[in-house]
Amino acid sequence: MTYSPSKTNPSRMPVNPIFNPLGNDDPEHRSIWFGDTTNLMQLNDVRYNWAVGLYRQMRENFWVAEKLDITQDVTDYVNLTLDERRAFDGILSYLTFLDSVQTVNLPQLKVSITAPEVSMCMAEQISQEALHNQS
Repeated sequence: MTYSPSKTNPSRMPVNPIFNPLGNDDPEHRSIWFGDTTNLMQLNDVRYNWAVGLYRQMRENFWVAEKLDITQDVTDYVNLTLDERRAFDGILSYLTFLDSVQTVNLPQLKVSITAPEVSMCMAEQISQEALHNQS
């Protein structure tokens, strides 16, 4: 049986226990949200194959700011008009803000995900957003 603080406080999203010894890890029994698993990362058998593919794609598309050559970008930025720079700066600041919001809030959602293959994707997303906050 999964612990659910929502029974005591309906305004809170249920949080999964660290380990649920009575949980069922059968892939056919899994649900993405609020399931009744053991909360162990059992990835040999998955229910949501799309999540495994998504995780691999996320890893392949990952970038780190320090490894990008932005020499041409700096030159291009200098050659932008004032309106283009304002638009670029505004978009970049919005994206930085969005990375911050996602870094802080994705863990709040992840605690209620019970399919380990989907949880793995969320963990990767949290990590990538945190690193992109630095760029």
